[in-house]
Amino acid sequence: MKQWIYAALIAPALALAGAPVQAAGFPDRPVTLVVPYSPGGGSDNIARATANFLSQHWKQPVIVENKPGADGLIATRMVMREKPDGHTLLISIPAIAALKYINKTLDEDPLAKLRPVSMLASGPTGIVVKGNTGIDSIADLKAACGKPSANCSWASGEPFTLLAGTGLVEKMGIAGMTNVRYAGTSAAVNDIIGGHVTMLVTGTSSVLPHHKSGAMKILAVSGDKRLEQIPEVPTYAEEGLGDVDFTNNWYGIFVPADTPDDVVDEIAAGMKLAARDPGVLKVLQPLLINPVGSSPQEFSDVVKRAQQTVDKLSKYLTAQ
Repeated sequence: MKQWIYAALIAPALALAGAPVQAAGFPDRPVTLVVPYSPGGGSDNIARATANFLSQHWKQPVIVENKPGADGLIATRMVMREKPDGHTLLISIPAIAALKYINKTLDEDPLAKLRPVSMLASGPTGIVVKGNTGIDSIADLKAACGKPSANCSWASGEPFTLLAGTGLVEKMGIAGMTNVRYAGTSAAVNDIIGGHVTMLVTGTSSVLPHHKSGAMKILAVSGDKRLEQIPEVPTYAEEGLGDVDFTNNWYGIFVPADTPDDVVDEIAAGMKLAARDPGVLKVLQPLLINPVGSSPQEFSDVVKRAQQTVDKLSKYLTAQ
């Protein structure tokens, strides 16, 4: 009889020991998702869709906080210094790997102070111009801006598009174009539409609606094949630009480096669910962004490759 009672008491404990471990009580208060760029860009759109889902899933408010400036460093540094308990998240893009090269006041590598959690989504980049200008192809762009007398310029919204754009401009043979750097994509888009800048390299998510309306023209996109939503637009490879490094974008979640494993795993599990949520997909798919929801290890591998690529291209980056 005593043996039966003992077995009955320990059986639930043994069952729990074999179950997946979850972060006890996480989250126990509102979570802040920090965006390094202005409202309206790709990172902001993805962050808000994800925050809406996680607020319901975690039963705690997930608040999106935009902290643009210094090529994303203001937001990144803010999260680096937060308490490592998972309640402050950073959504970032490959540009995070370039921060150590572009700010003279930075005395530490942000990636050494942050921990990759999950690649939430990925998407192509595009070479974009103002609509209805007669520049309807890469060949037209080369003809218009390749002349010594041409007064052309190109915009980049953050270091990722600076690196991607520099490689693309050089490959097109129009490296004399002046680069105009912006704190975020939204302002760059406005200046393209306003005719103040000739060309923009950016994630297609930020410009697709303007392409559809005719206000902007996407001349080519990264990726192995043409996109279903804009099949008329050729790929970089079709335009002879396929071997340029660093042209695909991703959107990933980071936390302070010392965040416990169980909390990181819990956040990653939430991101995996978010990447499959119909409400999130409704936002991502029209913007040509593919859901991923990777594991922490998978995302760590991606970040390492991004850092290796940036290290090779760092000669294009100028410390501010």
